[in-house]
Amino acid sequence: MTRTEKSNLHRILHLLMILCAAGILVSAIVLLFNNREYAAGDAAYRQIRRQTQQSSAPTTGKPAVGKKQKEGASIDFLSLEKINPDVVAWLVAEGTALDYPVVQGKDNDFYLGNLFTGKPNKMGSIFMDYRNSGDFSDKNTIIYGHNMKNGSMFSTITKYKNQGYYNLHPTMLLHTPSGDFVVELFAGIIVDGSYGAVQTNFKDDHDFQNYIDSLEKKSSFKSNTGVNADDRIITLCTCSYEFKNARYALFGKLTPIQKSLTQYPMAPSGDELLRSPPVPPRG
Repeated sequence: MTRTEKSNLHRILHLLMILCAAGILVSAIVLLFNNREYAAGDAAYRQIRRQTQQSSAPTTGKPAVGKKQKEGASIDFLSLEKINPDVVAWLVAEGTALDYPVVQGKDNDFYLGNLFTGKPNKMGSIFMDYRNSGDFSDKNTIIYGHNMKNGSMFSTITKYKNQGYYNLHPTMLLHTPSGDFVVELFAGIIVDGSYGAVQTNFKDDHDFQNYIDSLEKKSSFKSNTGVNADDRIITLCTCSYEFKNARYALFGKLTPIQKSLTQYPMAPSGDELLRSPPVPPRG
């Protein structure tokens, strides 16, 4: 190798070292920025939970009742509406990190990148499809959330691909201004977010029942929850990564909690468990 060739090789190696160092620096900056943004989002939702818990604490032995909050609703939606009038519900999966308010915007874009407070943040919000009725009166209501790397928002939804996780967490709680519901999970499937794989409109009861049967057959877990033609369901949708635009959709039957509390026990809770369509949002 000539002296000129050696000199050129050294220049190339030097350039590669500079590019490598620059790449590491950029990655570190991006990671730091993301961590700060996640921390800010987590802090915002912790504050909202604290405010809601404090404002809804009973002073007379009975839950507060207001013009927008009826007896049976255990969340102070009047206080939540002061923060964001778009609030329609609060979703909880006991024993997991899923514990968030649900909003409904004028489209399916705004809350992809804005917190419940309206502040821009990658965590976004848990939000209902804008085409659904805000009172959960539709046969199928779709709710979206990001699959965040830090375990927040709808990241736990994809764990229902495993039968064991479903066995630990077969139900959720949905609080609304007009009352509370047990969400009895009955199916979970991987869908293509580019197509209308999640059905929201049904010709009749027979069409709805056929849809339910098809979901149960394709489900990633087995459930004994029965869904009838006169039931209402919700679909929880988040990103999955089996293929481009993959989504995981988790389906649950809505049952008023007054009717279901003694019949359907809640999922186990406690620190020990913490160890153990329309185009959906990007993950």
